[in-house]
Amino acid sequence: MIVSLGYIAVYVLIVGVASFAESPISQRLGAFQLNVLIRVGSLAAGAVALLAVHGVALPSGPYVLAGLGIGLITGVGSICYCLALDSMSVALVVTFSNLYIVVTILLGVVVLREPVTALKVAGLVSTLAGVLILAHPPGRYGVRTETSARGKAIPVRGSIIMAAYVALIGVGAFLEKPALRGLEPTQLNVFQSLAMTVVAGVALAVAGPRLPRAKRTLAGIGVGTMIGVASVFYFLGLRDLPVSVSAASSNAYIVVTVLLSTVVMRQPLTRLRGAGIALTLVGVTLLALSAG
Repeated sequence: MIVSLGYIAVYVLIVGVASFAESPISQRLGAFQLNVLIRVGSLAAGAVALLAVHGVALPSGPYVLAGLGIGLITGVGSICYCLALDSMSVALVVTFSNLYIVVTILLGVVVLREPVTALKVAGLVSTLAGVLILAHPPGRYGVRTETSARGKAIPVRGSIIMAAYVALIGVGAFLEKPALRGLEPTQLNVFQSLAMTVVAGVALAVAGPRLPRAKRTLAGIGVGTMIGVASVFYFLGLRDLPVSVSAASSNAYIVVTVLLSTVVMRQPLTRLRGAGIALTLVGVTLLALSAG
């Protein structure tokens, strides 16, 4: 369990840094542009990791379709996130997006019969509360603030789209656990990344605009590469941990992002943010203890 928790910690660190680096890039790219760049970078990193571990040999059978299917579900979910930005503010979208954890946890308990203890419940509640307090732009899929102001007159549409995002990402995060019964972490990562890249590419082709030929394009791919590497560590941790513990703990990456923003960008560390950091760290600690 300690090794698995260590893998999740590596994921939290890398994604926290990637989310921080995403902030200036997202100011110059649209949501669909940034989404496809992140997916391309993640796929490239996943392919390299797969080749390094397993060579050119690929598995066959239903688990391959499962990996692609999870990527399709998660990819459509990320498109819902981008669409929601047309109707809701960035801050609301990023905050509500973290509620997918609730869906993942409920499915883990109901379908996989994961044990529910007082320690785990306390950890989940504390982690979710801390993450919701800390949630702010840049999120996992950042976007320019000015483009997110469109469509504010129809918040109901944004709410429906965000509900779809929460459901899709929550289900996708849950399905990763059973998929690891037949796929290695690097294999699941590359199949999922492949499907997500296809979905992101189709969405960009339909919604536009075209990708710019600029350094920020390479920067977006770089952020995606970091996320692709981090995902391998997440799947390594998920393989031996309850999905409820892994999913909730992984969102502690926002603590790293907030701390980097405080140190590097000189953003104020308010009492509320301090409370959010404390709640998240306490929650993750309790979850680690509940996992044994």
